[in-house]
Amino acid sequence: MRTGVVAVALTLLVLAPLLPRRASAQFSFDARRVGMGGVSLSRDGNVRRYNPAYRAVKNKSHVAGTPRFAIPVPLGLIQFFKDHPINKLSHDPMFSPDSAAFNPIAMMNLVLNPPIFLEVKKAPTPTNDVNFTLGRNQLVIDLGASKVLIPEQDFGLGTTSRLLDAGFGAAGFNVGVMGFIQYDVTFNLDSTLRNFLTKDSTALPNTAYFVNVDGTAQAGFAPTVSYAGRLVRGAGGDDTDDGIYVGGALHYYFGATYARGVGPAGFTTGSPVLGSAPTPLLNGNFYTSRRPFGKGVGGDVGVVWISGPFEVGAGANDIGAELTWDHTKIQHFFYNTTTKQIVDTVLVADTTSKTKLPITYIANAALQMGTGTTVGGDVINSGRGTVIHVGVEQRTGPFAIRGGVSRDQRKKMQFGFGGGVRLGPIGLDVGFWTHSNSLSTQRAITMATSISFY
Repeated sequence: MRTGVVAVALTLLVLAPLLPRRASAQFSFDARRVGMGGVSLSRDGNVRRYNPAYRAVKNKSHVAGTPRFAIPVPLGLIQFFKDHPINKLSHDPMFSPDSAAFNPIAMMNLVLNPPIFLEVKKAPTPTNDVNFTLGRNQLVIDLGASKVLIPEQDFGLGTTSRLLDAGFGAAGFNVGVMGFIQYDVTFNLDSTLRNFLTKDSTALPNTAYFVNVDGTAQAGFAPTVSYAGRLVRGAGGDDTDDGIYVGGALHYYFGATYARGVGPAGFTTGSPVLGSAPTPLLNGNFYTSRRPFGKGVGGDVGVVWISGPFEVGAGANDIGAELTWDHTKIQHFFYNTTTKQIVDTVLVADTTSKTKLPITYIANAALQMGTGTTVGGDVINSGRGTVIHVGVEQRTGPFAIRGGVSRDQRKKMQFGFGGGVRLGPIGLDVGFWTHSNSLSTQRAITMATSISFY
């Protein structure tokens, strides 16, 4: 049983084309945005986060008929804990590797697609019918239809987030502090391992099978000076939002911690193949900041043009953000086949290294028609992969219908649709969206529900 669990875990490690972490732009707790394919038409959320010029523009939540905020109704969590009671999780076959019903791919799907909302159509999960042949002279893994999941190029996960953005100011100027966290992990299957999983199926003796890994993580804070204001007023003067708005921010970054790991990880078969336990393969360098702070300078810029019912904007963050870490330790890790232990040696005790924060950006446009119709779209990149959203909302009295499309980070088209009803200051919204946040090539459909307050 232990050997089988190890084999399953090993297969999952090299099987899962770890999807890029979903950016906040791809998922929302507001069913209205879900129903419009992920686009926001309220001048909040993504546009205000990535475009500093929007800080000078009145949020549409202050406009009559637009919700001020929404609270999600997590029907998915309710269903999940009904199926997997908390007091029985330790004995749940889904979470127990020793159970015959344990499916590591289903576990990975759960991580990649948390059950906040209700899945009305689940993506088919590869089953436990993956065939393993284990013996002293052979190791055969037949992934069947799951072979299509093996990535042909680099794959990984990463994002840039601002956990804190607080300050005070007047007349468009603001002084504050911004907290950031950024990570990026890239994997690449060695050709021998890829061929083993997709073509050969049978492991060879005295052969190395490994994954090349390059991962960086850093976090810190940045004192910030910013400005946002209306540069040119429209024909309507102060009575309208018309005009050209500009915004910018200058950050002085203080990196609190930093780490990077580079190198292969895997195993080497014996002769015969499983005459003995496979020998771990580990041979890489590990960089860590010995003390804070990494320091650097970067900035944000943005512009918005509003003319009557039409508006368009563009913004970019962390331009030129390169951090210099004056005290970095470099260690070398490798598996010693003689002592059968992982050994680490210090290559450089104290040196200087540099890291960069990726530039993140957004471009958006929206048109609000007098017929109760609002259309809009955006293109956004939060550090790993570009996402496109296009959506429309039609309001008629207390009712609203919505639809939208998007291209996700895997460059697959996704679709959203939904509607809502408003009863006085409260509204109930439902949105459906397709997604590929799972280890399947087929789409799933999620139903999001939320309560809006006007």
